Amino acid sequence: MIIKEILQRRSVRQYKKEPVPEQYIIEIIKAAQFAPSAHNNRAVEFVVVKDEQIKEQLAQVAGQPFVKEAPVVIVPCTDSQKTDFAVEDLSVACQNIFLQAVSLGLGTVWKNIKGGNREQKVKEILGIPDHYIAINIIPLGWPLNTPLPYSDDDFDKTKIHYEHW
Repeated sequence: MIIKEILQRRSVRQYKKEPVPEQYIIEIIKAAQFAPSAHNNRAVEFVVVKDEQIKEQLAQVAGQPFVKEAPVVIVPCTDSQKTDFAVEDLSVACQNIFLQAVSLGLGTVWKNIKGGNREQKVKEILGIPDHYIAINIIPLGWPLNTPLPYSDDDFDKTKIHYEHW
């Protein structure tokens, strides 16, 4: 049986204006810190943004106006001097963020900043050191509308290959 948080996790791009309790933010970051990391390097760190002006700047860099509407934006980053697997470590931590957020009734979406100069701009806005890597920003908040969960109809058995393609 698939856990309900996996079925319920959908991208959310519209948020209520209600603040996210600090305790929820800590629980979400805790879940991310408990994610596996290459060689157990635990090099992933997080910038939590609530300031409206900073969120506005991040929305401009992401090219997505809704980023500023989320009560919180989380930017996971990792120290490239401590890991050779930054994308993998960040991705697993982000998945834990998404699932923990769903379990608390919150919504998220992955906003890519990898490629071009978006990552560098985000690092400049937030004062993230040059040797850190950031691949995405995560708007977080109470969904304005609750997306429908996945169902067995969404499962595609043809994508399973045993032994050979």
